[in-house]
Amino acid sequence: MRKVLLIIFVVAIFYTGCIKQESRLNIGDIHKETTFESTIPTNITPRETNSKNKTHTSLSPTDEYRAEAYGTITTIAAGGLYPYEGIRVVDTDNGNAIWKMEPGYYVVNFTWSPDGRYVGIYYEARIYGESIVYDTKDRKVISLPSLNDIAPHYGEGVKPRAPENRPDPYFRVSGWENEETVIVDFHWTKEVEEDEEDFNGQYTFNLKTKVVYYK
Repeated sequence: MRKVLLIIFVVAIFYTGCIKQESRLNIGDIHKETTFESTIPTNITPRETNSKNKTHTSLSPTDEYRAEAYGTITTIAAGGLYPYEGIRVVDTDNGNAIWKMEPGYYVVNFTWSPDGRYVGIYYEARIYGESIVYDTKDRKVISLPSLNDIAPHYGEGVKPRAPENRPDPYFRVSGWENEETVIVDFHWTKEVEEDEEDFNGQYTFNLKTKVVYYK
């Protein structure tokens, strides 16, 4: 009788262990299936699930050009958000696009220079935000200083995290100092965390001389 009870007890323990192991496996599978690899913005309010993007437009001060983020990529839904189909600058006289970027991003903002020649274009994903300037006269894109260009100026104390640890750099055109000098606000996650997790700063960049001034 004691042998029978011992066998039943051992079998019960083994069966319980199998159930626990199976449960852990299922939870792991579910987590793996619901982990998003898509880029999702972190600093905006999610739109209602399955909603489409409204076209975001910005007219130049001279009314000659219109910058816009348009369309919706509905096949990539993440957290109720969809990226724009594309970004473009349009000649308002004939409606033709003089510059276009596809696909678009989750967040897009435009900032025109006072004379309407340049437009600062900011586009944002989940773990980074970048800016460029488009020159409507010369019909070309002008790159702006970003993380690798700016971070060394500030030294080791505010050094960004390594790429694998997500420095999350955001460089956003926030305005114009004059007709050829753009203002860029930025922040990134520091490698050494002290009082604040992020380092914030600002610089101006002259599009003609390519000179950076740190604020």
